[in-house]
Amino acid sequence: RDVSARAYDTVDALASRVARSLATHGVDARYLSDASLEMLRRAGVSTDELLRAASLDDASDPETARAAFAEWSKAFAAEVAPSMRAHGVEADALDARAEAMLAAAGIFPDWLRWYQNRLPRADVFDTFDTFETRVAVPPRRVRGMTLLDEAESEFGKLQVLRVDDDATGADQAFAGAVVLMREHTPDAVLSEYRAGGHDSSRFITTGGVFDLFAMLPPLVAGQPPGYPIGVIGLGAGTVARELAHFYPSHGKVRGNARRVVGWELDPAIVQLARKHFGLAELEVSGRLVVRVGDAFLEVRRAFKEGRLLAGIVVDVFDEKSRVLPELTQMETWEDIARALAPGGRVIANLSTGRGAGADLDAAIVAAECAAIACGNGEAMLWRSGALGVYNEVVITGPPPTPRQWGPAGGLPSELGQYKGEWYPVKAPPGKIHGWILDP
Repeated sequence: RDVSARAYDTVDALASRVARSLATHGVDARYLSDASLEMLRRAGVSTDELLRAASLDDASDPETARAAFAEWSKAFAAEVAPSMRAHGVEADALDARAEAMLAAAGIFPDWLRWYQNRLPRADVFDTFDTFETRVAVPPRRVRGMTLLDEAESEFGKLQVLRVDDDATGADQAFAGAVVLMREHTPDAVLSEYRAGGHDSSRFITTGGVFDLFAMLPPLVAGQPPGYPIGVIGLGAGTVARELAHFYPSHGKVRGNARRVVGWELDPAIVQLARKHFGLAELEVSGRLVVRVGDAFLEVRRAFKEGRLLAGIVVDVFDEKSRVLPELTQMETWEDIARALAPGGRVIANLSTGRGAGADLDAAIVAAECAAIACGNGEAMLWRSGALGVYNEVVITGPPPTPRQWGPAGGLPSELGQYKGEWYPVKAPPGKIHGWILDP
């Protein structure tokens, strides 16, 4: 099913409360049927976290749980209502068994119906209706790769290609991968996917900018567990897949395993991603919520609704793979900063484009704005070209402590090679632009 939920904070932070509510009603979450667990997943509850919480709450006091239950059940229903609708479940159509299961989990069906009746009904699936005409294409060779599928988009035709296992030259870094590209920008890979899935021991790092994005969670591990990581420019979900692989829910540093909320402007990309890039698998797992629309508008909306993000990945660019004009404006980064929890971080890919059209000046301006608005004037810059990663990337905030990017902080060993290729920058007092390149 298409999943495009609004309520992205109804997950781990509430799972322990659900476990206590179930215990209050005499139900042990560890013995729920598969059908019951699926219903809770559709309600936005991470069942992995629920089962973990249930195993820790054997000695919980039922009276304490009952008192707490009355205080948060109404608010819980308000958060669950949009998630249920996004999964295609209407409260008015629930049968008695489903209602009993939800009530035992602390979700009152009456409140659920009340809140769902106040939600708009037309904004969840209508964005996908225009793609019924898309048809699969027979495999053929394109630019030395195998074309698996394609789709028309208002931003340019999209192509899903499989790179040969023995690829050489510029394609060697993507050997064996399925990649997403636009026909008119054949040198810009939007997303990549490798066989094995996000939970496989055969998972292979991308060797590119997505590996750098995966260094973010240890820097925000101290944020409240219910705060997700936002991705502005989800593409086909490569960064979400890396985060789910490197920081599983059972990892030793719990604050690193966060739900991802991904915003993607192009619904055609989401359609292809669900078919070829394992996006639906991530959605069903509870680790990813996909939102289709203008990410900058959504970030402002999240702030107005009181939803904070532990960290934000920014990976958007224009049709020539250059920095968007919005990212050179301080107002954009101030909006992003307001959506961050205190102490949150941003990591941004500030692509300069390729060849004669490259725009390094725009990347520098964007990095300076990000540092000032989101990092209190501090940031770290990636040494473009180091270890074969030819991207301009910035992480806001001060340099990480040895603990954050060390074994104790949970940084995967596969990503340790990148630690030494960042260098810190700091804005002089009162200066906004022109300071990064100052001697």
